[in-house]
Amino acid sequence: MLQRDYMMRLIESMTDTLGQMMGLRKQQKQEEALALSGDLLEKLLRMKPELARKLSAGDLISMLGQRGTADPEDLRALGTLMSAEADTLEELGRESEAVSLRAKALHMHLAAEVEEQAHVSVLAEELGITAAALETEDQTDSDQSVKSDEAALLMERLGNAKLPRSTGLLAAAAAENRGWFDKAENYLYAMYEDGVGRSSDLQDFYTRLMLLTDEQLESGGLPREELELGLAELDRMKE
Repeated sequence: MLQRDYMMRLIESMTDTLGQMMGLRKQQKQEEALALSGDLLEKLLRMKPELARKLSAGDLISMLGQRGTADPEDLRALGTLMSAEADTLEELGRESEAVSLRAKALHMHLAAEVEEQAHVSVLAEELGITAAALETEDQTDSDQSVKSDEAALLMERLGNAKLPRSTGLLAAAAAENRGWFDKAENYLYAMYEDGVGRSSDLQDFYTRLMLLTDEQLESGGLPREELELGLAELDRMKE
């Protein structure tokens, strides 16, 4: 309980920190902004910010969830902070560091979605209703769309940046869940071409989509004709 209270206080203080960072950045004091965010990052993870920024997304999640599964709000808080740091680094011309942090920020937000979906599934089973029905009820929360928008914005900002396999798979799954089938395909193909993806990732994706209606596929930006072309191309790549 004390640990949770401590984390909640840190998360509540983040709004002030982000506001102060924005003010410093407008004054062209990016290094001071990074020092400010570093202080909060150290409190969140209890390690030096220089080390924290170098950890993989998986290691960061492990640090947050040392006493079990990481809380979605903790994941989002870390993602939001790292996103602000990425923007600051970008302003300093440190592009590669900015992309790396932004990818980790995306991973945090998408991992939070996965944790929440798992919670919904368990709760729905206990209540004897479908997860979809329970999610519909949860969408009445005023901040639900904001949470999704943060992940979507990061996906947009990252564009075609090379992502680690774990992050790319999360991004592809998130795009598919949102009905953005063309974007999901792009993530999977990009990973495959970068040498971190597998043909089975694409095969499983296409197999799921073949079960959908033409209208659903059209709406998701991947008409059946293109889906079939993708399957044919995948077969050629396997030869």
